[in-house]
Amino acid sequence: MTRTQFSILLGLILGYLVLQVHWQYEYPGWSETVNITGSLISFERSADMILLARAKDTSIDFFKALGWSHAHDRYVQLCIFRLASQGLLTKHLPYSENLFKQDIKSHQMNLLDSSLKSIPHISPRHLKQLNGYLDGINTYIETHPRPLEFILFNYRPELFTIADVLTIYKFIAYAGLNDICLIVEKLVLEVLRETDNSDLMKMSFSPHLDGLSDELIEVYKTIKDIRPIGDQETSHVPKLTNSNNWAVSGKLSESGSPLLGSDPHMDISKLPNIFYESHYIGEDGYNIFGISAAGAPGIVMGRSKQLAFSITFGMLDMSDYFVENIENMKYERDGRFYPLTERVISIAGKNCYFYETIEGHSIERSLESVQKPIDSGRYLAAKYALTVDADSKIVDTFFSPVMAKNIFEIKKTFSINSLGTNYVVADSDGNIAYQQGGNVPIRKTSNGLLPLPAWKSENLWQGYLPGEAYHSIINPPEGFVATANNHIQDPEKPVVATFSALSHRVNRINQLLQSKEKLSTEDFKIFQSDTHSLFAEQIVPIVAPHLGSSDIEKELREWDYVSHLDSRPAAFFKLLHQNLKRNVLLQFFTPERADKYIKYSAYPLYVILHKVLESNNSTLLPPAVLQKTVRDTLAQYKGEKYGELEKIDMNNMLFAGKLPSWLGLDRQNIPTSHCFQCVKVGNPRFSQFGAPIYISQAWRMVTDMGTNVVESILPGGPGGNILSNFYAREIDALIEGTYKKIEL
Repeated sequence: MTRTQFSILLGLILGYLVLQVHWQYEYPGWSETVNITGSLISFERSADMILLARAKDTSIDFFKALGWSHAHDRYVQLCIFRLASQGLLTKHLPYSENLFKQDIKSHQMNLLDSSLKSIPHISPRHLKQLNGYLDGINTYIETHPRPLEFILFNYRPELFTIADVLTIYKFIAYAGLNDICLIVEKLVLEVLRETDNSDLMKMSFSPHLDGLSDELIEVYKTIKDIRPIGDQETSHVPKLTNSNNWAVSGKLSESGSPLLGSDPHMDISKLPNIFYESHYIGEDGYNIFGISAAGAPGIVMGRSKQLAFSITFGMLDMSDYFVENIENMKYERDGRFYPLTERVISIAGKNCYFYETIEGHSIERSLESVQKPIDSGRYLAAKYALTVDADSKIVDTFFSPVMAKNIFEIKKTFSINSLGTNYVVADSDGNIAYQQGGNVPIRKTSNGLLPLPAWKSENLWQGYLPGEAYHSIINPPEGFVATANNHIQDPEKPVVATFSALSHRVNRINQLLQSKEKLSTEDFKIFQSDTHSLFAEQIVPIVAPHLGSSDIEKELREWDYVSHLDSRPAAFFKLLHQNLKRNVLLQFFTPERADKYIKYSAYPLYVILHKVLESNNSTLLPPAVLQKTVRDTLAQYKGEKYGELEKIDMNNMLFAGKLPSWLGLDRQNIPTSHCFQCVKVGNPRFSQFGAPIYISQAWRMVTDMGTNVVESILPGGPGGNILSNFYAREIDALIEGTYKKIEL
């Protein structure tokens, strides 16, 4: 930023402060009644700065209230999600290469076109509810000034449409969640075609690579113009890569009623928080508190008087790569060729060319090649589980819990959705349940982890699994259910997931849930702050024979595997783990390739590391690797405590830490005891085109169904406006484990 640009920015900020726009100075108790297309809805700011809405007809007014709340508290975030989902970031924001990559990715996904095709199939009732949500957003946009950021960028948001909302929802689902499936496939593909490590891949992802053949590897070597893994992900999109949820029945609780705990893990390095808390009370008796995402109508997780519900990402395989054979702008099917659909779109003044097949396979090319028409050859093509059926259930998925009286009314609704989820639910009748849900395709010739030749029609998707194909549990005899992105597969049903998180978190949660005869929400809050690492328990004994006699090595041997801010062995282990991961990979890959995979494919690499550790194979994990890991860590460690190494930066989503700290847009260098593979998870990594992010607890909730009380933490708070009094709240609450109480 030049001196002139900075002066202009500073002048705008000071000028805007002088204007004293009314929403800058909201306070607890502030209230306003708004007429939203004939519905009088009252809004009140609670003591915890949550926007409470009261209205008459929940079936419609809930959506109007939520739309107005999203626009009021998350105006910028709401509009950025729309721009990102439709590939319009470079059109309205200052150009950067990262935004250009994002727009390329979004146009390749072509979600807006899918949304437009789905609208005629949405039921009249759901259309009315979606239009209610739009009425809330657009009423706010039409009656309030633009935020400072948009004045600075000279961006005037248009009114929102149903297609906008559906596209944001699918962007969150497929670019934010299910894209991990493509990242894993891309890693497997690249390793198989560029290295001699097929045995390592087979071991790491067994049994899902059992169909791998030399012939298929040769096909992979003929693919041209593969987009690098580093250009795979997206920015400005919610990332739900980890999460915990659990529930216990009344027989395990002090109150005799079910308890539920929820802490979804997302990138918390951006302000505002990805999630937004709101509270709605209807004159017709409905009362709901929970979280949503700006632009997506409905409650994702939360609590009514009758029902508590939470999700984790189920790692369901709902997207695939295929290999397409292209000749003269045509794609092959069983020896015949058909014309590709071509779209030419101007992005940042550059004509970009996108191609799809009739099945919706979207050809993926490098950023350079996408700026010219496609040549003949073999290409990767991405396929997403975008269906009219799943789109038509969007409203039901996130609204049915608002009005449901018990788990039996909503379990079936959860079984088909575009997110790929593990729902844990509890109700006031004393029931608890688990429901897996997604939109997994039917595959005849693979489980989905290997990109297959699309010119053989037998390899194409053959429809989608029905709701009864997903795993379901009601009132388990052990009295509890817990998920943490772990592998959940009913052996009697079709394969729905080929990749999952490590099991350390869910194993630790299960330990905690069985640690006492009777549990309370106070116990649940302690569990959500638990930093005992079963991952460290696994690794330290493997490394221990190679430790020396220095003080820190002695401390590591005696460590209790708990990460405290002042813990030296926890800090040493953090470095040791990083070095072990790299040194293991260096046995198979060049330093350049190993570092690239660590930076851009961190999640699947932990699966590979875990399989190597489990193998007890001295060829895969020779003593020399462990000895080098200890030496590297000793040379790197300078006596730090854990809180001096584990820190969180939370920067404004638009300015990303580039503005002076005194402006108050960012919160940086926050010491924390969050740790990798703990319940209180902390996973600093590089992603989204190499930018540092921090995956951790984006929300915490605990509740007892025998009461009408919910306790929660939302780091960053409700405010997305950089000038509001409630911007960047509750960050200390996350670090300290201090919950607020909400009375329903």
